[in-house]
Amino acid sequence: MLICFVRRTRWVFMPVLGVFVSAALGLVAPPAQASRIDPPWQSRIVVDQTTLYSQADRGSAPVGPLLRGQVVVVVNELTGTDDKPWTQVPDGFVASSDIAEDMTPWIAEVSVPSVAIYARPSAKEPIRRSAKQGDLLRVSGVSPGIEGDTAIWWATTEGYVGLHMLREATSDWARNWALPDGSEATSGWWGAIRSQANVRAAPTTGAPVVGGLVPGDRVKVLGELTGAAVNGNPTWYRIDGGRYAGAVVHSSLVSRMPVPKPVVAARPEDAPPGLGTLVVSRSAATLTYLDVDNKPQFTTYVSLGRAGVETPQGEYETMGKYRFDTMSSLTVANADHAYHLPNVPFVEYYLDGGYAIHSTYWHDHFGLVESQGCINLTWGDGEYLFNLTQPMVADGDVAKWAINIPATPVLIVP
Repeated sequence: MLICFVRRTRWVFMPVLGVFVSAALGLVAPPAQASRIDPPWQSRIVVDQTTLYSQADRGSAPVGPLLRGQVVVVVNELTGTDDKPWTQVPDGFVASSDIAEDMTPWIAEVSVPSVAIYARPSAKEPIRRSAKQGDLLRVSGVSPGIEGDTAIWWATTEGYVGLHMLREATSDWARNWALPDGSEATSGWWGAIRSQANVRAAPTTGAPVVGGLVPGDRVKVLGELTGAAVNGNPTWYRIDGGRYAGAVVHSSLVSRMPVPKPVVAARPEDAPPGLGTLVVSRSAATLTYLDVDNKPQFTTYVSLGRAGVETPQGEYETMGKYRFDTMSSLTVANADHAYHLPNVPFVEYYLDGGYAIHSTYWHDHFGLVESQGCINLTWGDGEYLFNLTQPMVADGDVAKWAINIPATPVLIVP
């Protein structure tokens, strides 16, 4: 079963003949069972100013003002004493008309002296690292606890952090750490990390460290920047990847990898005319996009399923696409550990059971096996391919399913 998230409505649709549809997307739906997806999720204030109340009642004591653009965490939705929709957040209640769900990542800074970053959303999980006040983290969304943990967590590209530990960053450093654009995907090259590397928000050792890379991690170098010299070398690389897309690392810490070789396969006989084809090589851990003439247009490294949860070989198609979707071990029959990953970007489902091509924000093991069976891409590569394949997701929409319209073939070969 796949999780189908629709902005503001958030329903799961169980597939009939392998098809998921939402009436909220303007599609004609086949028979389907729907069940409510519970909070938490992240939203933003969409009015100039609103009031946070102590109860779902405008006559209750005000907690304080909330301004346009502020991030809030939705923990419940209910009807207030005025018979209108209200939303409960951790510190009170706000009128539902004054907020809207926001699935996009944002840059936070640690607001307390120190914080533990956990590998998964549970206080029983290992602590991946700690962060000190003022450190920057990219937040992808909100997660409930797993395996009995009752807390609500911020999901960041470094791991999971408790609520009330972060606030939105407004510094120039934070603004500089911007996500790459998909149009940059075709101009980058792949590099392997030579030794432990600090990843920074800008090309200077004075910039905040946003994380670390180690040998075995792979990144895509998008361009060179001239910055503060390290041992006489002023060249830094702006990178794409999983955890630190858009950040920079010093050039001395990255070695160039072999260029991924295109893999060409015959188009399926029943493939729709006028569409390209995605070819995934399990042995090379690459993805190649073939144009309508079956010629390689783009090839990149990907991460594939580990032993026991291998990426399945065969012929498929991009049957449904989401700009952001939430993935959970609760919806995967053979998951080898519990997880909850909110707002995974550029998701292209190709097989029932949660199998998808998508960008990742939680690792940098491209060209290796790492996933639960999905095909993991960098942020920029995922966006680039998302904009090439069918069905197209219109601007302003979250999702599109291939109902009576063509879908791009996906060939997963040995």
